[in-house]
Amino acid sequence: MKKNNLATTFGIVILAAGLVLSGAKPAANAAGKSQAAAGSQVSTASGAAGSLKSKTASTAKAEDGSNSAGTKGQTQDGITVTEKKYEREFKKKDGTVYKTISFSYPYAKGTGKAEEEFNQFYQRLLRKWKKGVENNLDDAKEVVEDVSYSDSVDFEVASNDANYISILQTGYEYTLGAHGMPYRYSYIFDAKTGKKVSAASVLGVSKKRLNTMVRGLFLKKYDKLEGTEESPFFADRAYVVDSLNKMDFNRNLSYLKNGKVYFYADPYAVGPYSSGFVEVAVKL
Repeated sequence: MKKNNLATTFGIVILAAGLVLSGAKPAANAAGKSQAAAGSQVSTASGAAGSLKSKTASTAKAEDGSNSAGTKGQTQDGITVTEKKYEREFKKKDGTVYKTISFSYPYAKGTGKAEEEFNQFYQRLLRKWKKGVENNLDDAKEVVEDVSYSDSVDFEVASNDANYISILQTGYEYTLGAHGMPYRYSYIFDAKTGKKVSAASVLGVSKKRLNTMVRGLFLKKYDKLEGTEESPFFADRAYVVDSLNKMDFNRNLSYLKNGKVYFYADPYAVGPYSSGFVEVAVKL
């Protein structure tokens, strides 16, 4: 699985001063890892290298390979959502930890079809995530000495009512260097069926109309903040327009919260790393 095909605050990305200039363009577009709303941008991270605390080397946890944790969501005539976590450490023969991984995800309590559908979705996502984060184990084992690679994901129940459940997961991958890369997985579910639904269906518009609307909101925000210190965008408007035109906001780049649908662009997609996830929002 590529993290960019899967797509709130989970921490603060710590940056070395001067590493990223607000007017600089990225060498590569990171819109792949995932991207969130209204007049604000958030840099997120689950922690820096070595901050994860896994308990057992090279073994998964609990009944289904997970740890049960505290309640993350509450019943509001919808599905009751709790938290589970998968954790693992990878060690060299001498005991040196060269990579730690952690994946917190929602788990629906109950035995109904909606709960079953919801839980199966996140079990599939966990399996794909595990396969992806283990791709660079050989590299990590070879280069790690004092500080390990890490990849951790946390989640938030952004909205949960009788109609929809919105889950926003934020990950942070660290492979040494000045900083890691934050990414997101965001999905909206029908509370009655447990099936994933699109932001377009929630808003009652076509997918084409949704993209046009959201791109317009980003450009409106760009024009409003252009030339100010508050602007999260790259200085080159043409570059921002081109990047937005390449993004499909129907592909899980949205979440529900407080009566709004938030849409986001990843770090480097329309602005520098320091801007984090750049967001706009639409009222329901």
